[in-house]
Amino acid sequence: MTSKNAPFRWTLSLAAALGIATSAGAQEPEPQTETETTTTTTKTTQQELSEAMQPEGRIGPQFAVSGNVGFGLGYVYTNGLSPAGTVEDLKITDSAKVSFPIVAELGFRVTPRFYLGVWGSWEPVLTKTNELSCPEGFDCSTYQWRVGPEVRYHIRPGASFDPWIGLGVGLEILKSHVEGDTQLQVAPGVFVPTHVDTHVTDRGPTIARLTLGGDVRVTRSLALGPIITASVGQYTVRTGTQTLDITGVGTRDQGLAPVDDGFHALFTLGLRLAFLPL
Repeated sequence: MTSKNAPFRWTLSLAAALGIATSAGAQEPEPQTETETTTTTTKTTQQELSEAMQPEGRIGPQFAVSGNVGFGLGYVYTNGLSPAGTVEDLKITDSAKVSFPIVAELGFRVTPRFYLGVWGSWEPVLTKTNELSCPEGFDCSTYQWRVGPEVRYHIRPGASFDPWIGLGVGLEILKSHVEGDTQLQVAPGVFVPTHVDTHVTDRGPTIARLTLGGDVRVTRSLALGPIITASVGQYTVRTGTQTLDITGVGTRDQGLAPVDDGFHALFTLGLRLAFLPL
């Protein structure tokens, strides 16, 4: 009886031993290959670099500059005197085609989300020919300066793309130079060749300026992204001189005709380069 069951018990013992060995082998982790080790190291390095580039907790000075295309709606002035002696309004769409603002910003990130600073822009304006501001055959040039404070809120300061929204106010200064030759009426039916040289400055407040943009991080301290601005303002002061060089009579200076305020809206779209806090 015992001798007959011995081979059977030996077989069961061997099967059990093999089963335990097989289970232990299946649970033991396989060694990583060189490629897998390199991939894991690369992922770790990229993660560390990404974490190092996160601006969470970073505060400090910030500078930015942007190139833009701009246009406007509304009025330069209202109730002005035309060369024909009638009262007319000068619309921005009648006097300007497009502008090219260059905007600079300087401020401080008081927290990763909040920025306080000042902005300033200089923009050459492509003018249109019209009887009120740039008569046919005249040389006309127009430039505008704007400057003011701004507060900004960053929505995702820890992300690779950080959208933000800003609100500011400011001061607008529009300078125009118009020069050319015309015929000046000095008596009924009598016209005299005259050279006209006019310098005009319109200025007033930027009542509100809304900015929208986003920072796409290029390096830890450098970002590139779009910027859109929309502002409302009003030219409340108009100053300048007009010099007439009348053939056979001589030169005389005269003041500008009075006008009423011009309420308007200005819009820009551009690309912005920002130097972030270190």
